[in-house]
Formats: sequence, structure tokens, C-alpha cells
Amino acid sequence: MAESRAGEPPSASTLLAGTTMLVAGVGPGLGSQICRAAAAGGAAVMMGARSTDFGTSLASELRGDGERAAFRRCDVTSESDCADLVAAAVDEFGGVDSVVLNAMATGQPALTLEEGGLDEWQGAFDVNFFGSLRVVKAAIPQLKASNRGSVVFIGSQIVRRVFPGRGPYAASKAALLTAAQVLAKELGPAGIRVNTVVPGRMWGPSLQRAIPRLAAERGHTVDEEVGSWVDATALKRLATDEECGRAVIFLASEMGAAITGQTLDANAGETMQ
Repeated sequence: MAESRAGEPPSASTLLAGTTMLVAGVGPGLGSQICRAAAAGGAAVMMGARSTDFGTSLASELRGDGERAAFRRCDVTSESDCADLVAAAVDEFGGVDSVVLNAMATGQPALTLEEGGLDEWQGAFDVNFFGSLRVVKAAIPQLKASNRGSVVFIGSQIVRRVFPGRGPYAASKAALLTAAQVLAKELGPAGIRVNTVVPGRMWGPSLQRAIPRLAAERGHTVDEEVGSWVDATALKRLATDEECGRAVIFLASEMGAAITGQTLDANAGETMQ
């Protein structure tokens, strides 16, 4: 019989104490909230993204608050960049205990397969699907060396409600859900857990910037557009990017020690699976 891991649950400030989390795809929305939550939980955070300005600034901010954080530019379509990001985490913090895959390419909105070529599909898959797998593959030796290895993919609610013209993004994120379950089986014997967080509409900088455009496309005012989203949720409010970031931390931490191969929807009850 396997040894029981039951015991006193850690406090929020020690959920990830003594560990290193690698986050690929750090921007001003969910990516930054994951990093902040990980640092608040006691983890050292190695951040990677294609754009350097924001990641460098966030790492500096976290270090200024006394946290352990570093940034390295990483294009997840480059195998060498992914390997270098993992190596940087090892050099800086001694290893990698958890990996979060938040890099995202949506493709050109409203472009159907008939209207466009396959380049949009290939581009989305190269970032969302293969990019995520490149990072995980590079990190597997470190995750195996950890006694609490964890991988968390960031999915999308578009796999629950598909729309015409969003095929590249939806299909690549759907493929990632299955890949997470395959990897949970493959890596489970090494004690590595693999799960997915599927956010809904997240109230945060990215959504706030997009609201005027989305409202105009539907002939709504901004208030009408946001109101329709709120009405569709069970909680009658939108989940925030900070709350979705906490869901990631839960799965990466020992609080989720018995959870693998699962998908956690964080959407205030907008969709239920």
C-alpha cells in the first residue's frame, strides 16, 4: 500500500515553500497573477515570455518585495529557448518543482477554415500545443528529481463553447486537454501530477482592454456586454484573473497531491462540466 500523505494542510503563505515554479507565458493578465500567487505561497519563480519588458519589470517588482524571482526570454516555438529557460531555473534556484504553461496564440479571429489557410492553425498549435509540450519535455528531468513534481496547463473556455472562426485556438486548446491526461498517465509513476485549469472570462487587464471591441461587434454598450456575461454565471459575477491564478496554485501545491489528469474550470459557474 502506498504511504499516506495525509497531515496538516499548509497555510496559504507556505503552500509552495521551498519549491521553484517555472511559468511560461507571463503577461499582464493571468500570467502575472500566477507568478504573484506563487511567490506569495513561498515559491521561487522563474518566468519566461517572448516579450521581455513586462517579465523583466515583474521580476524586479517581486524581488523588491523580498521574493525570489527571475525572468528569461523564451519563445516556446524554440526548443533551445525552452531548454534554456529550464536551465536558467536550475542555475538560479536549484531545480524545478512545478511548471505552468500559459503561452497563448489565438490566431486571427473570425477567419474560418474556408476563408483562410492552414497557417493560422499551424501557428496556434505550435504555440499552444507544441510550445507547451516543448517546455514540459525540457523540464521532465527536473520534475522527476523533485518529490512533488507538478504540471499545470492553462486551457480555455472556448473548448466548452466553440465559435466559428476560432478553430485554431479552440482545437489547439482541446488537444492540450487530452495531452494533459496522456502525460498524467506517462509521468504519474514518477510522482509527477499533470492537470489543466480552464478559465472563463477573467476580469482583468486583458478583458478590460477588449470590452469596447467586443461590445461594438455585438452592437452592445459596454455595460450591456459585461451585463450579459455576468448574467450567464451562477455567481452573478465574473471570476478575476487573480482567482484563476489561485486555482493554478492549488493544483501545483500539496493541497492537490491526490489530483492528476483532471480539468478544473474556474469561471464563476458560467459553464459546468
